[in-house]
Amino acid sequence: MRNLPLADELFLIGHDEYTGKPHVNSVILDSGLAGAVIGELLLTGRVVIADNRVVVRDNRPYGEVVTDAALAEVLKQREEHPVKAWVEYLRDDVRDMVGRRLVHEGLITREESRGLTFRVTVRYPAVDAIEAAAPLVRLRFLLDRDEPLDQQTMGLASLVRASQLEHTLLVDTNRAQVRDLIDQACEPMHPYLHALAAGVDAAVAAIALTVRR
Repeated sequence: MRNLPLADELFLIGHDEYTGKPHVNSVILDSGLAGAVIGELLLTGRVVIADNRVVVRDNRPYGEVVTDAALAEVLKQREEHPVKAWVEYLRDDVRDMVGRRLVHEGLITREESRGLTFRVTVRYPAVDAIEAAAPLVRLRFLLDRDEPLDQQTMGLASLVRASQLEHTLLVDTNRAQVRDLIDQACEPMHPYLHALAAGVDAAVAAIALTVRR
């Protein structure tokens, strides 16, 4: 089983491995993916979250296109901004960037099609459905067995919840039980990752408010 970056794991959980379609509203998924990219920066110590604001601690490029691009955007700003603001800012391009990283790794393909309205639809079916399902299977297994999770896996679980993807984990439990399992499993999570999940929650909640208007 490959060790994948946080955003790659969430991307695979967020898409059907056969059709390549997202399991949830695209903007909600993109919010989770933007949070996951920030999470990668947190897990490598390149940024921290202080007073709910993303603060750069290591401004060096690491030669990884997705996180380097996100960090470059943070560095452009003269002021520090809240997690929610960065999630909303980064989500416009994040799925394409993370998708291309996974295409480069040979895990998915990128397919474009046009409908009658000439609108381009992009899908990301898996090259190997079993390999693409590995992050979901691992997370489901660990939650079912009440196993201690490492920080990245707790971050993944919390972002699955924030991105409203908990239904992908359903087997013998209902959605509310899955959310409770994730909350319990993520109690030991680092405060930075808790703040990250809260920022994604806030961005997703704002989407719901916009839709209702």
